[in-house]
Amino acid sequence: MRERPILGIYEKALQPTSFDQMFAKTAQCGFDCFEMSLDGTQEKLARLDWTHEQIEQVRQASLRNGVKLLTTCLSGHKRFPLGSSDPSILRHGMEIMQKAIDLCGELGIRVIQVSGFDVYDQEPRTAQTRARFVESLRQCVQMAERACVMLAIEPVEGNLLTVRDTLTVVNSIASPWLQIYPDPANICSLGVEPVQDIACGKGHIVAVHLRDSLLHRYDATIPFGTGNLDFEGVIRKLDELSFTGPMIVEMWNTGQPGDLEMITQARAYLEYIIRKARDADV
Repeated sequence: MRERPILGIYEKALQPTSFDQMFAKTAQCGFDCFEMSLDGTQEKLARLDWTHEQIEQVRQASLRNGVKLLTTCLSGHKRFPLGSSDPSILRHGMEIMQKAIDLCGELGIRVIQVSGFDVYDQEPRTAQTRARFVESLRQCVQMAERACVMLAIEPVEGNLLTVRDTLTVVNSIASPWLQIYPDPANICSLGVEPVQDIACGKGHIVAVHLRDSLLHRYDATIPFGTGNLDFEGVIRKLDELSFTGPMIVEMWNTGQPGDLEMITQARAYLEYIIRKARDADV
């Protein structure tokens, strides 16, 4: 009998309140871990300059509520991309990475999800921006290795579209401290078959984002089970790959009533699909 997977919730699925309250809601909704957001807003980037006392307060709140801090989503590089041709933007992006690694090291977070964008909307993507992204990432991996914190690339639209594409970068850097953190819904929204693509990441997938999807629509408000993602196929493939890492529900809170019910429904749906997929394998 396979163990129940580690299920987590992304911070943006919850209404923004204190960490103590968000951790309590995480546990209330039946999740094991909480994924912190480090996006490009000033509010989230300010976390990179937390004092030791602030970091300890967050760590203690997670322990109090029985919620693990295993992963973080570092999307601040959409604003300060690692492939930028602007030296000041690139320098800021590298500083963000070093600070994020230091923060996660002190919080005990093991995995930083890194966006696969070489550049976002600041400038055209070129062979130079892609090469600069890989070289910057190579330096970031050395930072991560010194702190014993793993970086994991999320395939995204525009640059590294798939797990297969991302694996080429992981193999070129060739470090155990750089792996893959896919979102099958991203892949599915691009019109790529996610189950076959996930198989390309065997031995390199350290965590997975899960949400439902619609073609050419990047939206984490779709109720689980109402889109076109083959959840059962994804779970069965992950089991075939012997993946036992965290599965993080990625949802966006819209401020509407019933948010906790929607999050709980997503967790219950996943548990149902996991049982169904595994029963089919018997």
